[in-house]
Amino acid sequence: MGELQEIDFGTSLGDNVLPDPQPGEAVQQHVAQLGLQDGARLVEFYSYCDGLSWPDVHVGYFISPIARLVETQAGDPTEVVGGSNAGPVQLLGSDGGGRMFVMRKEEQDVLVLPPGEVVDGKYDDSAGRSIWVAIDLKTFLLLLQDDLKAFVLDTPDHTFLGSDGSPS
Repeated sequence: MGELQEIDFGTSLGDNVLPDPQPGEAVQQHVAQLGLQDGARLVEFYSYCDGLSWPDVHVGYFISPIARLVETQAGDPTEVVGGSNAGPVQLLGSDGGGRMFVMRKEEQDVLVLPPGEVVDGKYDDSAGRSIWVAIDLKTFLLLLQDDLKAFVLDTPDHTFLGSDGSPS
């Protein structure tokens, strides 16, 4: 993160941060409300930080604060319908390109949902546009870390998360 702050983009940088975590008890309570098969990985992540905001990395990456995860809002997908990735999902965050990061509640894997209409919490994936990117949250976070490194080091052959159907 320190190296990112030193890059001269010709414009001012946004706040590229890992916010301080919420108290452990609050994290446990929030994760318990999500109805996941197993929330251990989320508890582990949110015990370290309260999401992330990297507006200057690639197209921008944003993982929501823990309190936001339990506040389903209009436009938030709660279920993917149609396609091979159908089922209940938990919104994790988004990127600056309008794609959403979701975790399937039972499988615990992570998908990237391209921009699309969400009606009553349902994201229509009958065209099969969702991109499976990681077997679990830990792997997804490692892919984000790889993207951060590749962006800072200006790695020309790096494939960024979900950009062509492959993780990285």
